[in-house]
Amino acid sequence: MILTKGLIISAQNYANKTALVDGDETFTYGHFADRVSRLKQALVRRGIAKGDRVALLLLNDFRYLELFYAVTAIGAIAVPLNTRLSVSEIIDLLKDSEPKALFFHREFTDWIHQIARQVLSLQTFVLTEKQKEDLPGYIGFYEEWIRGEESQPLSYDDLSPDDVAGLYYTGGTTGRSKGVMLTHANLVSNAYHAAIMLQYHPETCYLHAAPMFHVADGASTYAVTMVGGTHHHIRTFQPQTLLKWVAEKKPNTMLLVPTMINMLVNEPAFGDYDVSSIRKILYGASPMPVEVLKKAKAKLPHVEFVQGYGMTEASPLVTMLLGKDHVTGGTKEEERRLLSCGQAIVGVEVKIIDAQGRETEPGEVGEIIVRGPNVMKGYWKQPEETARVLRNGWYYTGDLAYRDAENYIYVVDRKKDMIITGGENVYSVEVEQVLYTHPGILEAAVIAVPDPVWGEAVKAVVVKKSGSSLDEQKLIDYCRGRLAHFKVPKSVDFVAQLPKNGAGKILKRQLREPYWKDQVKQVN
Repeated sequence: MILTKGLIISAQNYANKTALVDGDETFTYGHFADRVSRLKQALVRRGIAKGDRVALLLLNDFRYLELFYAVTAIGAIAVPLNTRLSVSEIIDLLKDSEPKALFFHREFTDWIHQIARQVLSLQTFVLTEKQKEDLPGYIGFYEEWIRGEESQPLSYDDLSPDDVAGLYYTGGTTGRSKGVMLTHANLVSNAYHAAIMLQYHPETCYLHAAPMFHVADGASTYAVTMVGGTHHHIRTFQPQTLLKWVAEKKPNTMLLVPTMINMLVNEPAFGDYDVSSIRKILYGASPMPVEVLKKAKAKLPHVEFVQGYGMTEASPLVTMLLGKDHVTGGTKEEERRLLSCGQAIVGVEVKIIDAQGRETEPGEVGEIIVRGPNVMKGYWKQPEETARVLRNGWYYTGDLAYRDAENYIYVVDRKKDMIITGGENVYSVEVEQVLYTHPGILEAAVIAVPDPVWGEAVKAVVVKKSGSSLDEQKLIDYCRGRLAHFKVPKSVDFVAQLPKNGAGKILKRQLREPYWKDQVKQVN
């Protein structure tokens, strides 16, 4: 269970098959493995050894894959960084992870001097581009590194499956970002699970449209390589960029987070592009409003949609709602299934427990706990937090859910996102599902705000569609006919956009902060 082994075997079995497509560049598996071997040699030559961290401040690029495989083949640890963070936030993560090297794209060149001055562990900076640019002498150039090494068979060093391969920082949706230590065994087992559940094969052409720094995209990254599939890359996601790539390059599989799908199906130019090559869309990372899913299925009737539920700490896959369960216009039971995140995937155990640690009955809300070879080694330099969430072999997710009689799981909220108003529990996801049925709403989030009478009150934060005349009272009246009175938003804020992390998750913590910052008792 060593990551690089998957690439080595595919390079042997599919040496002349296309492995990577990125802009006008295309590489076979043989060429891919050769470049990784050269990069590994270059890293070793510059002092990167087992246990060292190598940070990646990159947009989507085939070189991201090369770095994943080369860094981990040494036994060093890849540290993918969220490109949507500010430079001060990036510096905080670099100080925490203490990498020796930083690979970056030109979009972040202006930050490098500031980073170099403040992050003393960094010894090497590498511009990771096709073309060299005029930069200070202390900055190396990726392609010169590749060209400067001799061709030799790709290999991996003396590694254990329990060695840490990646340090992935959580999105910080509920608090301070934590470094999740994922081992070779974690990532490889997750790749096996994904390959089996998603039926990946050599003809799979997977488009990296979601950010590659997020482990949600990693659910397929190593799996596609293992089966000899083809990786496609677009540098950043924009609806028309994706549509143009699909029309020209014909990938057949991709992962999109719900906010991306929402943007895609609401793109005015959607009908101008041939998207017939798409056969499968995996989605996850945050709840999918049913109305958005219905619209997506109507616009892409030939596509199999598969929901993946998980978290960074589980590498990330835990459950899947397969294509057969994505039935729209069916029976009431079939429609209800669309609200679930599916069943536990092969190789992973999932339980829902109450506050006393007892397994819940169907329909009873409790906390999801997970056990399997995909569960993280722990949090980087946070032993107390690790001990809090890893207990007796189980990972305690903090997600609240219930199951039905067939063990389909329905996530209702994060513990910290649940609203308690007048002693009643309100799950924000349930209210958001209703908001998304309104034709004038593009995006919505539901949060708790302080209330002198009820303790907490339900607030909706909404992005309207262009031209919508929706106002606060109209939306509250709309919800009254569809929700219990205590679940109806007491107030509505209309905003131009919702804050999101790099994976497209809405940052409810940021939405709550202005309302709770002066409160003695903070939200949940």
